[in-house]
Amino acid sequence: MLSLSKWGVVAATALSVAAFVSPVSASGDASDPHRSAAHNRVQVISLTSTGTGTTMVDNGTPGPGLGDQIIITAKLFRNGRGYGTEAAVCTRVAPATTHCTGTFSLPLGQVTWQHLKTTPVGTPPSDFDVALTGGTGVYRTARGHAHIGRIAEEGGAFTLYLVR
Repeated sequence: MLSLSKWGVVAATALSVAAFVSPVSASGDASDPHRSAAHNRVQVISLTSTGTGTTMVDNGTPGPGLGDQIIITAKLFRNGRGYGTEAAVCTRVAPATTHCTGTFSLPLGQVTWQHLKTTPVGTPPSDFDVALTGGTGVYRTARGHAHIGRIAEEGGAFTLYLVR
């Protein structure tokens, strides 16, 4: 196993989350990609997180390389109160690129996400989007994206834009 890098800790925190939940109507703009049907709604969920665990797994050739993984867990918060958990696995697929998949477990269901991100080795990713790929419970028809706005070792913040 590799020792935990600062990037791993920051990535774990970045992809973890909760602050407030507020459903809003989809835009009235006919060109808005979220406006495919009148019943669609965009639910905006802003979250904060605190990492609970990050482990790096050294797969393949010893040392940093393809196939290495970062396993991430975090507690999610809404208005400073516990709001769920997150788990993710990121796999290095190129020297400076990771493919990550994860799940937010929220009180009314789960939301899954994924992304492919190229970032210089040793530099944490910042200010990027991930695809929301599905869900369960009230999120069973969800799609959309999440914007990762702030990442730090001690906690992260991002916003989900769920189309349901």
